[in-house]
Amino acid sequence: MKNITSQEQKIKLLIVDDSNNNRTAISYWLDEENYEILHASDGISALRIIDAFIPDIILLDYNLPGMDGIEVCQRIRANKKLPFIPIIMMSSFAPEANVMALEQGADEFIVMPVMPNELKSRLRAMLRLKATVSESIQLSKENKKLQDLDKIKSNFISKASHELKTPLQSILGYSDILKEGLQGELSYPQKLMVNQIREAGEQLFQLINQLLDFESIEKGHITISPEIFYIESIFNYISQVMSPLAMKKNVNLNFVLEDKNIQLQSDRNIVQKILLNIVSNSIKFSSENSMVLISAKDHNSDSIEIKIQDYGIGIAKSNIAYIFDKFWQGDDSITRTYGGLGIGLSLVKNLISLLGGQIAVDSKPNKGSIFKVILPKEYRQTTPTVIEEYSLQNAG
Repeated sequence: MKNITSQEQKIKLLIVDDSNNNRTAISYWLDEENYEILHASDGISALRIIDAFIPDIILLDYNLPGMDGIEVCQRIRANKKLPFIPIIMMSSFAPEANVMALEQGADEFIVMPVMPNELKSRLRAMLRLKATVSESIQLSKENKKLQDLDKIKSNFISKASHELKTPLQSILGYSDILKEGLQGELSYPQKLMVNQIREAGEQLFQLINQLLDFESIEKGHITISPEIFYIESIFNYISQVMSPLAMKKNVNLNFVLEDKNIQLQSDRNIVQKILLNIVSNSIKFSSENSMVLISAKDHNSDSIEIKIQDYGIGIAKSNIAYIFDKFWQGDDSITRTYGGLGIGLSLVKNLISLLGGQIAVDSKPNKGSIFKVILPKEYRQTTPTVIEEYSLQNAG
């Protein structure tokens, strides 16, 4: 490893003052401090030094011959190639000079003459400011890189999903042809294999649709199309679609309407997607021979509550804060028991937010989970539903 010398560690301080006495005095006061001191007697010399050496901090006289301190300050701030350099302007003319200096880009102002201890304290304060600004700039750059990477990843996922969808539709279509015996009767083992192909294809098709839905939300391409419908019709649809998956795992789906004729004016398709994702998730994590309860009731005069309760593996308290994050999974190992990409609940949260609703979860490991979805009875584009129950968290 290369040895770092004390010279390399020193802080570069540029003193710009036409008075040799002032520069000498300041250098003397800071002799025992960790500074490498550069001198300039006028503005032109100062700018040349700054271009060549880039000081860490500048002490700048307000009154300089030719180019004054204000113009020097303006030129430093206008140079976009320079990093942030704290500028302390000095003058015996105050407060007029003070105001002008700060408005034109100086970070601190010292009224001359100044005491050595005060000068040292002001310099230390400006160096702390420089460190804070530098850290903030670095974080901004790293955040920009992460945003760029996220954009690249989203574009890749979008393109890959679209490219996968077309051949997958062909696979599902041909499996249906074989299943119906349109190309000849299949043997029983062949029928089982075709059914497995169909089921695997449908699972992949669902994952692709989730990715495309998520992409549409992130790009703001989803349009809300409100219509009036009864929750009972949504329950019938969920039962029809989810029953085969539930039967395969011996999970009983129990639909309960606690209030009659519960009606919404909202986007039927989005409400169906919300419940399909939550119910399929509940089935996936349910124990065999258990039950998933899906109920609905009036929450108040302006909203309804839909509750999905399972008796499966549950969620650890430490993980509840992350379950709605994109691509998060409790077990992300390649040998995990439960499949999926970890976007179902994240998609749910965003869809509920689009409808002006809220979602909350209560769960205990090995006891199961309860998801509560609150939706406004009437969709309003600009006014979200006000939920009285404090324990629910806004989905947005």
